[in-house]
Amino acid sequence: MTLETRQRLGKAAMVPLWSSGFIAGALATAHAPALAMTFWRFVAAAPLMATVAFTTGARWPRGRRTIGAIVLAGILLQVVQFSGIYLALQYGVPAGLAALLAGSSPVLVALLATALLDEHLSPRQWIGSAIGVAGVVVAVADDLHGSTTVRGLLFAMLGLSGLVGGTLVQRRSGGDVDPRAANTIQLSVGAALMAPIAALTQGFHVPITEPAIGPIVWLVLGPSITAVLLFFWLLKREKGGEATSFLYLVPSVTAIAAVPILGQSLHPGVVAGLVLALVGTTMVGARRAPAPVRWARARFAED
Repeated sequence: MTLETRQRLGKAAMVPLWSSGFIAGALATAHAPALAMTFWRFVAAAPLMATVAFTTGARWPRGRRTIGAIVLAGILLQVVQFSGIYLALQYGVPAGLAALLAGSSPVLVALLATALLDEHLSPRQWIGSAIGVAGVVVAVADDLHGSTTVRGLLFAMLGLSGLVGGTLVQRRSGGDVDPRAANTIQLSVGAALMAPIAALTQGFHVPITEPAIGPIVWLVLGPSITAVLLFFWLLKREKGGEATSFLYLVPSVTAIAAVPILGQSLHPGVVAGLVLALVGTTMVGARRAPAPVRWARARFAED
């Protein structure tokens, strides 16, 4: 199996994993305070990730600069992103709209990576990005016209800033770091920072009931560990805009999953948006063959 095939499979797996985070987050915040739930998610995930890292022989980073970059990326990707998303869900932002904002992050990452990291997408990839954004907008058009509080929208934007900023920091400084070690450090930092934040705001109480605990368990095992490791693996092998292109599909998939799980209706726009997002993702992820390969293909065609 080629590396490109593995990367495509990785993105295909990321879509349901990432989408499930919005569904599980909506379920959890319906029964528990958002910040308390975020704290316990990190507290549970950090030791599990540490066990995986130690038992599988992860390479631990050295040097203040490297560790500092990992910590900064963790603050953005873990604390800022998820606190913002879960608070947005708690304050009435629909799961589809929260996913829409996350789905716009590849374009922001690509724009900032072009300016800050000297990473350039091809014209074809920029067109694919535009198509992907169009699909995202179409998929959740009804949510954009719905009633969303200003506070909830601001928290959603906060979560988006954490995702974009953390992706850039991770891409720039964390490419050579073992993802198992990086995720362990970042989850631990997340738990440490969320402790005083939760204590001073919403407290730590989460009802010991299946509707409250079940979604948190999934958030620990799915998005916190499996999805983050896979995300770091993609960032080590692709440009920031390419690695996050799977997010274009997340709003539509989230809306589809919300039908049986959250009881929301499925609109034709979701289907159309999913098709557009799939086209955009394919174009962003496509790579032009190297010149020798193109030359050989042309010669073969002539013969």
